[in-house]
Amino acid sequence: MSLHLLLIEDNVTIAANIREYLELEWWSVDVFHDGLEWLQQAQTHTYDCLILDVMLPGVDGFSILEEVRKKKQTPIIMTTARGQLDDKSTWFSAGADDYLVKPFELAELVMRIRALVKRSEVSDIIRRGDLEIDLETNSITKDGQKVDLTPKEWHILLMLLDANGGVVQRATIIDELRGDTWIRDSKNDAKLDVYIANLRKKLDRELIETVKSVGYKLSW
Repeated sequence: MSLHLLLIEDNVTIAANIREYLELEWWSVDVFHDGLEWLQQAQTHTYDCLILDVMLPGVDGFSILEEVRKKKQTPIIMTTARGQLDDKSTWFSAGADDYLVKPFELAELVMRIRALVKRSEVSDIIRRGDLEIDLETNSITKDGQKVDLTPKEWHILLMLLDANGGVVQRATIIDELRGDTWIRDSKNDAKLDVYIANLRKKLDRELIETVKSVGYKLSW
């Protein structure tokens, strides 16, 4: 799989390390260290995936995310320091597909890029009975009526879709949603139960299957 990637990272050393590692996959990587520089020079390029640092000089990663989403649905991974995790619900609402907390394993970045690109290559519209999920516009309709999901409900649904019928463990979902401030305990288990119940109510009670003592999977 030959990919053309965009990396915007202001730390020159980190950017060089990421680029070198990604090029081992025979992927081409364009690197910018300044958000404003990219806005001025490279918007016309087409990429298979974007890796955006949140804190950038000139124009921050969130502003770039918003700008890209005005025109394209290219997969986007946000990279962030631990202290910036409180904004992740905003990122997902604005159209981010995934995020990684620094420092992260480069092998994990490769896996996430592959997963996002693979998902983007399949049909953007998923149908089950009267339910329609449009991944390009991040919209859902049921029996012709719009269905509104919260950012966390959307994130859980995307995790289940990415699993392609496989089981997603409860602990994995909680870890994805909790950040550094949501410690895994009985309260958070209860929160996840509420999210799953809401998704079933809004979408289809039979859509999300519980795998006892493990987690959840989509039942198509």
